[in-house]
Amino acid sequence: MLPDILITDKQWTPRDWAKCNDAARYFATNKVVWSVTDNIVKTYIGGKNQHAEISRIDIPSIIAVTGPVDGANWKRNDSNFVDRQILYGRDLRLCAYCGDVFKDHELTIDHIIPSSQNGPSTWMNCVTACGPCNKRKANRTPEKARMQLLYVPYIPNKFEKILLKGRNVLADQMEFLMRKIPKSSRCWQN
Repeated sequence: MLPDILITDKQWTPRDWAKCNDAARYFATNKVVWSVTDNIVKTYIGGKNQHAEISRIDIPSIIAVTGPVDGANWKRNDSNFVDRQILYGRDLRLCAYCGDVFKDHELTIDHIIPSSQNGPSTWMNCVTACGPCNKRKANRTPEKARMQLLYVPYIPNKFEKILLKGRNVLADQMEFLMRKIPKSSRCWQN
């Protein structure tokens, strides 16, 4: 399976991950400003161009582009919306109450201030919890449930969100993203 390509804007801000085919569309529509790496993930060889040359598109692992390939607006990576996959990564798949590590399908999102008490679904109010701990806490705050929160939630920056969203992240992509992730992030603990 091919790794995803890291897409950034002209200011080197990560925007999203793209499949190789989508990255090729960026090249074909002249939206690539530069590539940040020489690490070629895939090469497409096609028909002949107007000069009778065989077309070739080398897809590097990181590209900077002028905008989304389909003309739509960028997805907002800086939103306060809690994404399950990113939250589990931020919390290192640790239950915030018992401290054990779990697989994704064994985890839940716990609202520190419960939704039933108007607790928002924000990065600062959500933590990873195993099913039994979440059930035990129920619709109570940790204090009322007499359960101690083992770590403090925080808002991941957009570089961290992109890293945690990625699958099969290549070394050069990891290095690029980690340069902009604060040392206080749990990403440095992995």
